Amino acid sequence: MGQYYLVYLELRNGAIAKSSIDVWNRFQELAACIDDRMYGFAAGPAAEGAFDVLQGNGTIYHAAGSRSGSASDVAVCAMLEELACRHGVTGIALASTAMGRRLAPLLSGRLRAALLSGCREFGGPDEACSRFIHSGSVIASYMPASAITVFLQGRELVSPDFCAAERPQIEVFDAAPYLDAGIDVLFRPVMHSSQGRDIAEASVIVAGGRGMGSPEAFGLLEELAALFGGSVGASRSAVDEGWRPHGEQIGQTGKRVAPDLYIACGISGALQHLAGIAAARIVVAVNSDPDAPIFGAADYGIVGDVRIVLPELIAAVRDLLTKK
Repeated sequence: MGQYYLVYLELRNGAIAKSSIDVWNRFQELAACIDDRMYGFAAGPAAEGAFDVLQGNGTIYHAAGSRSGSASDVAVCAMLEELACRHGVTGIALASTAMGRRLAPLLSGRLRAALLSGCREFGGPDEACSRFIHSGSVIASYMPASAITVFLQGRELVSPDFCAAERPQIEVFDAAPYLDAGIDVLFRPVMHSSQGRDIAEASVIVAGGRGMGSPEAFGLLEELAALFGGSVGASRSAVDEGWRPHGEQIGQTGKRVAPDLYIACGISGALQHLAGIAAARIVVAVNSDPDAPIFGAADYGIVGDVRIVLPELIAAVRDLLTKK
């Protein structure tokens, strides 16, 4: 018997979030391998052609909302629950964003479903899901024991690029019954700072630790990140010093990231921080201590004072970009 999957597609400023596209693609690959069926659900105003970025088979339900206001998590969960019951869904997948982390436990409770978070690999509901535990030093396997599983998935998921010629069908989801039931169904596009993308979704991250020496020194990281079109991150020690906001913290008590390029500047490399960057494709470390643990996790390393190395690195990158 095939499995039916439902993916929550988060809309931001009228566009599908990159993290939701990644989750959709991964479950499309999974469904294609074992002939399963796919559904999607998006809530909120969508720009024209917003769903054109999605490939593969299946049906996407879109609830555009009826008037301006703030989104109701309870209402979105109620609509996801209705779709899950209508189609006999066995797996519901959400990207591990702020919205996803709010919705996943609500859905799990309403549906009495298993909740699996941060899986690196899985092959379906009858196979184990693996994830890092104990600061990334151990990989544990989990097997869902309920009829429905809620997957809260970050970018640490191991998955090749997905490409398909088909396009999913788009159907309007009527939110009126939920309004009539007294559930607040109001949608507003999520707005983000113009200073950079959420580090959980950034393909390039330039991060700093206490070795930066001061909050002003993070201006160098912002300059380098801007050249790459990336985002600035920070270690827990830098956040504890008050140099950067908690939303930029990377590590076990912050965000786990999976960028294509991670540049660690003045970060010693505590186990908690290394657990947060375990899924990064390429790690570059800049540190004045040649014995810093970060070098053990780095693909490339520069031993030197970040305040001397970074200006030269910025100049070299800018020169390279100018020549292109």
